This record gives sequence, C-alpha cells and structure tokens, in this order.
Amino acid sequence: MSTAKSVRAYGRLANLYFLDYNLSYPLVATLLPATVVRDTTTWVAFGIMIVGYFLVHCALIAFDDITGYRDGSDATNYRDNPSAMRRAHWKPLVTEELRLPEALRFAWTCLLVGLSLLVIGLLVAPYHPLWLIVLAVVGACISVQYSYGLKLSHIGFQELLLFFFTVELVLIPYAALTGELSARVVIEGSLFAFWLMMVSWYSNLRDCETDRGVGRINVATMTSERTYIAILGALAVADVVVVLGLIAFGTLPWIFAALLLPVFVARLVQFQLGAIKRNPLLGRMLGRRLAWAGALLMVLGNVLTD
Repeated sequence: MSTAKSVRAYGRLANLYFLDYNLSYPLVATLLPATVVRDTTTWVAFGIMIVGYFLVHCALIAFDDITGYRDGSDATNYRDNPSAMRRAHWKPLVTEELRLPEALRFAWTCLLVGLSLLVIGLLVAPYHPLWLIVLAVVGACISVQYSYGLKLSHIGFQELLLFFFTVELVLIPYAALTGELSARVVIEGSLFAFWLMMVSWYSNLRDCETDRGVGRINVATMTSERTYIAILGALAVADVVVVLGLIAFGTLPWIFAALLLPVFVARLVQFQLGAIKRNPLLGRMLGRRLAWAGALLMVLGNVLTD
C-alpha cells in the first residue's frame, strides 16, 4: 500500500472526519472569564489538552473498530448490509486496508501519547490539583473501555459513557483554566453531550439485531422496538423542557430560547424521520448536524451575553 493510501486508511480508522467532539472547545473558550482569556498560559495549556483529548478520541474510535472487526459486527453492518450513509469504505479493517496488528499499534500509540499530552496540558494550566488530573486520566481511560477491554458498551453503559466523555471535554479544561465550574458551563456541556449521545441512540435502532447477536447490551437491545421509539420520543422533547425551565428560573439567558428554537424544531423532525418513519441512519445524520448547530448557537449566545 502506498504511503498516501496508508495515511488515509489510518485516518478512517481514527475517524478523523468525525470532528463533532471538537465543538466542545469553542464552548469552553467563549465561557472563559476575560482575565483568563488574556493570559497566554491559558491558550498554551488549552491547546495541549485539546491535542491530548483528540488523540484519546482517535484511540477510542480505533479500539471500537478493532472490536467490531473481531466480533464481525462491522462486516455485517457495513459490508454485508451497506447503505448510502454507511459503507465498508469507512472500515479499513473490514476492507483489509489495514491489518489487526497495525490497528492495535496505532490505537495504543494514540492513547498513550494522548494521555501524556493531557497530563502535560493540565500541569501547564493554572489550576491542576491532583484530584483533577486523576479524574481527567481516569475518565479518558474509561472512555476507551467503550468497546475494548472492559467493553462497557456491551454491558449496559454505552449511552452514559458517551454522555460523560463529552461532558469531560468541557468541564475538565474549564476547571483547569479557571479553578471553578459555573452552572452555565455544566449546562452547556451537558446539552452538547446529550445531543451527541442521541446520535448513537438512532444508530442503535438500526443495529439492534446485530448488537443482540454479539451480546451488546443497550437500551435498544433490552427493549422492544415500540418501547424504544417511545423513549426516543420522550428524549426528543426532554432538552426543550429543560432549557425552557432553566430560562424560566433565570439560570440561562432568554436569548437561548430564540437561538436554540431551530434545533428544537429540527429534533422533532429527526424523531419523525428517524424513528416514526424508520430511517435511523437519517436520524443519526441529522443528529450530528443538530449537535453542530446547537454547539455553534450556544457559542453565539455566549458571545452575545458576555
């Protein structure tokens, strides 16, 4: 294989094109107090942490592909049952562009280098108590256990793991750079994590039978299709209710209701198309776009209310 093809294969293994989680960092940046923003150390430490978390995420995705290759689920979902939105091209182990030992070396290298950079970034940051460093490293290590090692996604923790990993990307850097956690950063981090988590909920609707076949436990495999769709319906309005409640109590500024209204409306469309019309991959794709839009609109809200 040529060098260019090899690089592209590793890029697909790490899913470098899935940059959704990086939108957590503009949320952090626009919530930082002015005094922190003016400090050069802030951006050095923040930059190192971002690269560290990016490599950890590459490891998480690579390990997930390794497990999917080993248990045959990726071959079933991508090669044997392809669609316009899910092709074997994105799975270099399935297409044999990469061998298993190569994928394992890549995943472990990304993890170890990523964790090292994360710790260095935290040490450079103004606030780095031992508990925060331990929490960051443990959280990153647990996230990699998504479908490798402990295989937490196989035993019922898939949805929570995705949620808390995304929240960590917001809360850990903010705490290290400011020495505190505001209600606003917790709320925005949780909303963004919720939207990204919903992407996997729609994927699980499509992959339910395959997941059952490999023993993966999640809400979709533990319930009937009808019950699962009812849960998706409740979740489609959950963020609307929460945000409106927080605005009513003065925790969030009113402008967030106007800014996020298109996202809330589109989330109902996502449910209609993805669940009611039984097109979960379209629901998944819309979910990613909605997470992007929601994050960027919250960033705009932070700038406007600064």
